[in-house]
Amino acid sequence: MASQRPKSDYDSHVHPSMRPALKAYMNSARSHHVPPPHPPQPPPAASNPPADMLSGLLLEDAVLHNATKKIHNPYDKMFFLGLLAGIWVGFGGLAAVSAAGGVPEDVRARWVMLPKLLMGSFFAFALHLIIMFGGELFTGNTMILSIGVYNRVVPLKLLAINWVLVYLGNWCGCLITSYFFGYLTDLFASESYRSYLASVTLSKLEDHGWGVLFLKAIPANAMVCMAVMLGLASRDSAGKIMALWFPVVMFVLCGFEHCVANMFFTSLGLMYGAPSTIRRQWFNQSAAIPGNLIGGAIVIGLAEHLMNHWRSPIFHTKEGAGTLAAHDVESTRRARDVREVHPADLVARVRAILHAEHHNRHAAGAGSQEVKTRDGASDDCATDTPTPQSGYHGGTHLSLVEGHEEALERRKAMRAQLGMDGFAAWFGRGSKSEKKQDASANV
Repeated sequence: MASQRPKSDYDSHVHPSMRPALKAYMNSARSHHVPPPHPPQPPPAASNPPADMLSGLLLEDAVLHNATKKIHNPYDKMFFLGLLAGIWVGFGGLAAVSAAGGVPEDVRARWVMLPKLLMGSFFAFALHLIIMFGGELFTGNTMILSIGVYNRVVPLKLLAINWVLVYLGNWCGCLITSYFFGYLTDLFASESYRSYLASVTLSKLEDHGWGVLFLKAIPANAMVCMAVMLGLASRDSAGKIMALWFPVVMFVLCGFEHCVANMFFTSLGLMYGAPSTIRRQWFNQSAAIPGNLIGGAIVIGLAEHLMNHWRSPIFHTKEGAGTLAAHDVESTRRARDVREVHPADLVARVRAILHAEHHNRHAAGAGSQEVKTRDGASDDCATDTPTPQSGYHGGTHLSLVEGHEEALERRKAMRAQLGMDGFAAWFGRGSKSEKKQDASANV
């Protein structure tokens, strides 16, 4: 006996007169099976893959982001981060002395470069620990905070407080490491290490006058700040390690004077009986500090600022000549890469802030008066006024200045959030329109 077909849903719920037509439709659907749609294809890869390094105004934005983070730390945290960086410098110094001091004296006399190369190779890991783990290095902050001052996002008062607290923290960290881990452990009690520490200490404290120490301190911090800048520009850990290593090896190999490194090496040498005094140690610091300030704040910091905000004193233009066009194109590509990797939430928020600020300014009766920005570019970079310098053509942005526009907008929003407009006008550093704006706001 043939088994009966089980009733389907339509057998019990469909009217009997409609069942034949429904059966025919179901059979037709089964015989003409339509394959499922293809899964959605992934979007094509971007024509410009994300770059491995930042450059131009995007790199400067990364520096300014670090600068604002540093000045907004509580004062006790500034000191603690300086203490932490001093400990990392001490750890790197311990490894450097262990490597270089282990070379026999006769080999050191014949191959002078060998102990310097070993010392620089291992001491560079101190900067790796500071940049990749955490800490505040006085010499690195001379560049980062100076760039913040040049862009009017860091007040001079907070810059001075940060420098003083971080410098004292670096001293404490170096003293802690040299005393507890270098001296009390008798790590360098052998005669070979003692003689090497004595030679290093005397070369820094007794062999040179103030002028020579000052000149040798300028390139020392220039190399350290270049390493910090390259570390900020790199996007991956391998790139950061390589970028941080070479400049530090260069300054140690040349025998330049770095005030934080000298804190550790001279203190450890004096603890092990080097024939010098604490007064000579501070004499060395008095020459190394201003030299390091010039190397970080001017040689690297001011040079970086001028590259991105050049005003030609000869041709009376706001943009220089030569490679600036290629620089603009590179900054545009970096900006596009950042938008592909990270959502442009920050840019959208900044544009909303600028739009509200622009609307309020016109509502207050400011009219169409052009407002100059702090870095010399006009407010046309954030409006729809077609000007050749802002890179507009027929009311449409040229991609050539797209990266610059976004960076300048972020810069303006940062200054507005920090209240730097009133600060700059108080010191007479803003434009006339900015001063009028601040005066009307105060009234």
